[in-house]
Amino acid sequence: MKFVFAFLLSFIGFPAMAQDSWKVCLDRKVLLTTSNEEEKKNIITISVTDLNQSKNFTLGYKESSPQRGWERTIRLYDERNTELKKQKGKKFTLKTSELKSLLNQYKTVKIYTINSPTDPKLKERVRIRRVHLCTLILQE
Repeated sequence: MKFVFAFLLSFIGFPAMAQDSWKVCLDRKVLLTTSNEEEKKNIITISVTDLNQSKNFTLGYKESSPQRGWERTIRLYDERNTELKKQKGKKFTLKTSELKSLLNQYKTVKIYTINSPTDPKLKERVRIRRVHLCTLILQE
């Protein structure tokens, strides 16, 4: 009886263990797939050749349990923490020519996501934390 009870309890934890994840691609070439926010590990080095051979850079964010009344934005920053680009939604897309231009200018860019409430009153009361998704470095 104890074994059956323990077995049933083990299934309760599975939904709680689900995590958000994201995938970074140049066209169909996957550069990074992860669910861990590790700034030192989530570094992608991109060569000019890769950018010339590809058409689109995409980052897809998959939420384990989306919250109603909240919106996700994915933002691109330079090394000085200046916002360069921002897109609402779970998918961030750039033409590689635009990414190449940004990387030529800044050499390193970081991509973060922010999930914030759409209600302005709630937005004032909630502390919003940005999550580091990856760092892109131009290989020379």
